Amino acid sequence: MWPGARWQPRYDPELVKAGQPSLTARGVALARSRLVRPHAPEGDPEAEQRLYLGLQPPLLAAARGSDHRWGTERRARRLANIAARTAFLDDETLRAVTGGADQVVIVGAGYDGRGLRFRQRGVRFFEVDHPGTQADKRRRLGALGIPLDHITFVECDLMAERVEAALARAGQRDDRPSLFICEGLVRYLDRVAVNRMLSGLRSRAARGSRLLVTVSETPGGDRRAARRLYLAAIGEPVRSSFAVGEISRVLAGAGWAIDREVRRSEPGGRHRLLVAAVPTA
Repeated sequence: MWPGARWQPRYDPELVKAGQPSLTARGVALARSRLVRPHAPEGDPEAEQRLYLGLQPPLLAAARGSDHRWGTERRARRLANIAARTAFLDDETLRAVTGGADQVVIVGAGYDGRGLRFRQRGVRFFEVDHPGTQADKRRRLGALGIPLDHITFVECDLMAERVEAALARAGQRDDRPSLFICEGLVRYLDRVAVNRMLSGLRSRAARGSRLLVTVSETPGGDRRAARRLYLAAIGEPVRSSFAVGEISRVLAGAGWAIDREVRRSEPGGRHRLLVAAVPTA
């Protein structure tokens, strides 16, 4: 699908209705299906791959052959960014599940298959997501016959609900270390929701917990008009952007301190950040 393909947006009114599964989450999962990745000793990467392969087109658009140089370069950058953040999060997840953390909380889980790839005896995964995407994912996993006894699915609209209350109801323990993963999420929440979510996760974070966040920082905010228009058209608008150096202050305000950071620079002063943070005292 990817080699020589150019995404051509198809604005189907059915795609933007409330409750529809996330299209960007599908795109990320398909890109990730091409990567070589680690897995936990008891993990099932084959099950994850089966989930991803079931997400083949129709997706966001029709894939058409093209030698358009700009489109090819842009697609290559996007895939490189997905590969980099996947490697960062996989490394942190593998270290957590084999190093004593017995809870992994994936916020805005989409079609993330880490609960399958990094399954480990004694570790419970909590997948937090909007009901529309989560229902579609559960249906797909059920049709594949993949065991899910180690995964707790937590329905939560992060724009309107408190994640800490949802996690408490689902049985996530705030007296045990947790790994919290927020991948490609914060840009789709407004600032009030971002701050509420980060503070809520901090309230559920016992000593030894870690928070993983992927985010972009851009001087003057994100001005990529074409991308913003596209995301708005498919019902997943960008609601937050961050200036250079801002995310560390946002995290600090919510009770987190950056412990590890990988920064990738792009044209126009844009930075892609991969951040691991720990609770402040």
